[in-house]
Amino acid sequence: MRKKHRVKFPTDGRAMLNVACGSKMNWSWTNLDFSLTARLAHHLTIAKMLNRMGVLSEARYERLLRVDPEIILWDLKKGIPFPDESFDVVYSSHFLEHIDVEAVGPFLYEVYRILKMGGVARIVVPNLQALIRCYLASVKKLESGDESALKEHERAVHRLFDQMVRKQSAGTSAQRPFVRAVERLVRGGPAKIGELHRWMYDKHTLRDLLKRVGFTDIWERDYCTSGIEGWTEFNLDNNDNGGEYKPDSLYMEGMK
Repeated sequence: MRKKHRVKFPTDGRAMLNVACGSKMNWSWTNLDFSLTARLAHHLTIAKMLNRMGVLSEARYERLLRVDPEIILWDLKKGIPFPDESFDVVYSSHFLEHIDVEAVGPFLYEVYRILKMGGVARIVVPNLQALIRCYLASVKKLESGDESALKEHERAVHRLFDQMVRKQSAGTSAQRPFVRAVERLVRGGPAKIGELHRWMYDKHTLRDLLKRVGFTDIWERDYCTSGIEGWTEFNLDNNDNGGEYKPDSLYMEGMK
């Protein structure tokens, strides 16, 4: 039996879920995650102590203070903890690529299950096509004799593969060596904490996945366009200044 969690309803009456939200969220939504950040959000006294000790960096502590204090701590391996047809909108950003390919279908089915009829799912992932396009552009420059494109080429290759193979978590790279070693001992490396990319998607594969689950009216969007009314006001795919939060992302929406 699923534990009951409160569904938030903003002033417009829509129920909206940000699943696997990380630290980018809107407090008027129902937010759900299983990260260390989500856990510490419920223990700010401990987080403050860790910050003063130098274990939790200023940047990570400040990011923690922006986390919804009502964030739901939940392991998505157990499904999504809400009844059928609970939400008008379900949003997931840069999560799909972190789970095994075999788990993607069941996860998207859960998204479909908790959506109301006529509800919208918005799925955001790194855009494999865009990343390959940047790589090919750098290769073309190099092969034309433009040696100044070597750094561009290295960045393109790095963006394609780094998060599949990295040994050191990005979140600990700025920490002191001792603190970094302790955190790795306690939490584990990038593979254990779910930081690595398990797969990559383009608009064709993601559209097919959504279609298989049962979604209709599947559209590719961009960071500031959506079938979700008032989308940019939530500042999920855009920054406060209106720019794109995670460039080279793929934005797909489907309707139940």
